[in-house]
Amino acid sequence: MSVEDAEKLSQAWESELARKPPTIGVVGVSGVGKSSTINTMFRTGLPISHTVACTKEFTEVPLRVQARSGPGAGGQVRLVVIDAPGLGEDVRRDPHYLDMYERHLPECDVVLWVTAARNRAVALEQQYLQRFSALQDRIVFGISQVDLVEPRNWKPASLVPSREQEANIAAIVADRSARLSDVLGREVRMVPYSNYQGYNLEWLFTSLLESCTSGRKWIFEALKNFDLEEWIATAPGVKSEDGLPSDSRKSGGLFGRLRQRSAEQASGDGVGR
Repeated sequence: MSVEDAEKLSQAWESELARKPPTIGVVGVSGVGKSSTINTMFRTGLPISHTVACTKEFTEVPLRVQARSGPGAGGQVRLVVIDAPGLGEDVRRDPHYLDMYERHLPECDVVLWVTAARNRAVALEQQYLQRFSALQDRIVFGISQVDLVEPRNWKPASLVPSREQEANIAAIVADRSARLSDVLGREVRMVPYSNYQGYNLEWLFTSLLESCTSGRKWIFEALKNFDLEEWIATAPGVKSEDGLPSDSRKSGGLFGRLRQRSAEQASGDGVGR
């Protein structure tokens, strides 16, 4: 590539990012851990509650991540994650929430639909997803809270479930995938993960990067081969879901355990993908 062509590509990159930064929407029914997922993956400080719904509006969370390739390699890219209110919380609120979903989701490059591992009732989710059929090509499905799957005997000090949990998680993934695939008329792949254990978060984020809208893939391609330690929240010093300051994780904590999990899975000691 000539210097002139490289300069044009760099200008196109900067122009597109200025027009619209890479945008990820996190959606689903109430109580499945959408805000917790954003807090854990991106080290943000969104309010969460274990008793009542917190998110009432679409909330933009601006972040910075390093471009690893392409015309912006080495530079910081603004990434926007959108936290959506949970559907199904109240029959009186659903029409308003659904209207917000229909207005905001088309603006997202990719959408993470979160469902909870222990919630076997998926009729509402099936109905909602049918309503958003036009967006199916950009939806990634995540099954959260897999650390709560019976018999709840997660391996101590490890990022992988026990053999019993592993089998039950695989059964849940197969069941949800089959029921959503049947309604949507396409194969649905599910990513099981745990915010609390830091399990499969890298796989989940990679799936998001690979599923963005076709016209914007070239931007997301530059974010692949990421290192979670390099993610920078715009509000420095916020505490993560487990109460640890962001910086305390850099040398160990969640990110150290993520590397441990990758090594364990590579040696065959973990749930297969």
